[in-house]
Order: sequence, then C-alpha cells, then structure tokens
Amino acid sequence: MHLFTVDWLTTAQGVLSLITGLVGLIGTGIGAFFAIKNFIVATKTKKASEIWNMIMSMADAAMKEAEASLKSGEDKKKMVIDAVDAGCKAAGIDLSAFLNQLNSYIDQTISFVNQMKK
Repeated sequence: MHLFTVDWLTTAQGVLSLITGLVGLIGTGIGAFFAIKNFIVATKTKKASEIWNMIMSMADAAMKEAEASLKSGEDKKKMVIDAVDAGCKAAGIDLSAFLNQLNSYIDQTISFVNQMKK
C-alpha cells in the first residue's frame, strides 16, 4: 500500500506542476494579447498630426528612393504614393484621409528641391 501512495503523490505533484505551468502560459498569453491590443489601439488613437508626421517621414524616405530610380516624374510620384500606402496599410492607417495632403506635400517638396538645385 505504501508504494501506491508514493505513486499517487508523484502523479498528483506532476498534475499540479502541469496545471501551474498551464496557468502561467495562459497568463503570459493573455498579457501578450493585451499588449498587442493596446499597441493597436494606441496606433489608431494617434492624433491626425502624429499620423501626418509618420506619413511625411515615409514620404521623405520614399522620395529619396524614387529620386535614385530612372523613372519619370509622374512615375516617381506614383512610386512614392504606393510606398507610403503600403507603409500605412502595414501600420493600420487609412491613407485616404491624407491623400490630398500627401500629393501637395510631394509637389511642394519637389518644387523646393528643384529651386535649391538652381
């Protein structure tokens, strides 16, 4: 009978360890879920000015890449808009609200650079 009690205790300790481990994993998973959810909410609740600043940064980087390409002016502009659109989609940002502003920003930047080159 003593041998049965030892096996039962070992099995019970193993089950308790398994349950404790599972609870820890579930807690970690829930924590990670809420961290990701908070990041998404924070991104979506950014002010329009903060989002616009991110869009301008993406546009600046894309314009540098486009300038190095051998494409024409309109093709470069499309390349920039496509790159910014892809970046916005990846960040969960709707670019449509900023599209007119982006077009103006690109045109103004090109105009400024062309004036500086003279």
